[in-house]
Amino acid sequence: MSSTKYFVAIAVLLSLAACSAPAAVLPAAQPTPVPAVQATTAPAPVEASTSGPITCPKTGGELVPFISSDPGSLDPAVIANWDQTITAPNFVEGLLRLSPDGQTIEPGLAETMQVSPDGLTWTFKLRDAKFHDGTTVTADDFKFSFERVLNPATKSPKAWMLQNIAGSEDFTSGKATQVSGIKVADPQTLEITISKPMAAFKSMLVSPNLAVVSKAAVEKSGADFGQQIVTAGPFKLGTWNLNQDLTGTAFTDYWNGRPCLDSIKWRVIQDENTRIVEYDAGALDITWVPPAHWDRFNDNPDTQKLLNWARTFHTEFWAFNSDREPFGKNAVLRQALCYAMDREAVVASLQGRAAAAGTILSPGLLGYNKDSQACPHDVAKAKALMTEAGFPNGLPNAIDVILPPWDNEVKLHEIYQANLKDIGVNINLKPTEFAQYQEQLNKGDFDIAWIYRVPDYADPDGFYYPLLHSTSVDGGGNIARVKDPEIDKLIEDGRASLDDAQRIKDYQNIEASVAKSLPYLPLFHNIYVDIRQPYVMNYVDSPMDMHMYQRVWLDK
Repeated sequence: MSSTKYFVAIAVLLSLAACSAPAAVLPAAQPTPVPAVQATTAPAPVEASTSGPITCPKTGGELVPFISSDPGSLDPAVIANWDQTITAPNFVEGLLRLSPDGQTIEPGLAETMQVSPDGLTWTFKLRDAKFHDGTTVTADDFKFSFERVLNPATKSPKAWMLQNIAGSEDFTSGKATQVSGIKVADPQTLEITISKPMAAFKSMLVSPNLAVVSKAAVEKSGADFGQQIVTAGPFKLGTWNLNQDLTGTAFTDYWNGRPCLDSIKWRVIQDENTRIVEYDAGALDITWVPPAHWDRFNDNPDTQKLLNWARTFHTEFWAFNSDREPFGKNAVLRQALCYAMDREAVVASLQGRAAAAGTILSPGLLGYNKDSQACPHDVAKAKALMTEAGFPNGLPNAIDVILPPWDNEVKLHEIYQANLKDIGVNINLKPTEFAQYQEQLNKGDFDIAWIYRVPDYADPDGFYYPLLHSTSVDGGGNIARVKDPEIDKLIEDGRASLDDAQRIKDYQNIEASVAKSLPYLPLFHNIYVDIRQPYVMNYVDSPMDMHMYQRVWLDK
């Protein structure tokens, strides 16, 4: 990627979070079509045109990308893992949506949006749109969908995104049978009232977790709805062979025009080298490029032009379980590990397709401190910190580190494993089947866990609230189980303020606090690079890991 392209990309991404401030969205006086607004916070947000109706130089054919494991469910309410995130946006849609490149907020099923002067009441006029079963999308379906996410019985990991809606607490506690702040004015008009102004609310509405589902279909399918979804996105569910492949077929009645492709078939291929073999054989159309194959693709002009780059909002960490010793209450011990780990060696092993991370927040989001630095690799300082932490001779017992069973991630961790031996810390790497891994994270059944975070919406709140707020423990994203009233208040102040300058102060104070306590040890910010077949046209990667294919077409 050229330096010019890099700075242009960052400039675009820097504009991605702030237009979520209600006052900047739409004037309250007249309902107008929802603009595509760059997703950050800026004093004078720049509006961009929408992607427009889908246009196809050619239609037909089947695209074959990969997923690393079976999604299990595409129910918007329970979407949480990577394989769900990269597939679901092709099937589901909400009031608003992201553009295919993930860089702008666009109109979805809401044709117009009106925000009250105080920023509390949001009124959406729905367009004439259909569910995949041919029935009409109504405001009742949206009310049902949002209340379903909030309903404790659903066990949605993203219910926290709707907790600012008036009446949500009474609903979740059982004091009320519906959320008072979600009203159906008429079949095509939805009114949402939030308890206090919230800078990130518009960005939240883009999340696939807040997509509409058919009330009738949910009631009919019951517990099986996740594998029988009826939603309103550009593709509808086709054949699903569990642990083998998942197919989406073009929804010809999609409100924005039918997709160019006839279908998408995601193949479940966990092994990275197998994916490359399948790509070389022409049996896979798009795949991530692992380090072992980077040089041959990047050094060849014919294949280099087929590489797709995305500087993602993706940060990788180690999470220390705050409820377990020896790391839980010993910040100095955690700091020792930070200085012992050689991130630059890991970045080098990834051929520079990453940047060592010194912060939780990813570059490109409001509040990111460009002057932040990752802990340098300093063994002498790490040993001194081990002594200060009470372990001058190292830890007496080996520590388990859980991570998904991804070959490349295991290889990267072998670098950290060797680093930590230098200071007397022995770790056992525990690659864990993804469902079990996710369960251990949510229950706090680990000492150290590798995790990554791509925000559910392009706003710093999408990092800080799930990772650090005390109400996000036990399934909400607070994997390290942080419970700090001061951090809670900073997060709450940041999400309520519409003043960008104040939000930046709040977020940088959060980063300063967690840099000392280090419940999460930042590893690196990811640059995602995949390769497509030469006949795959109009494909772009997303910084949000939401790869969307409705505009992709095949030149063959």
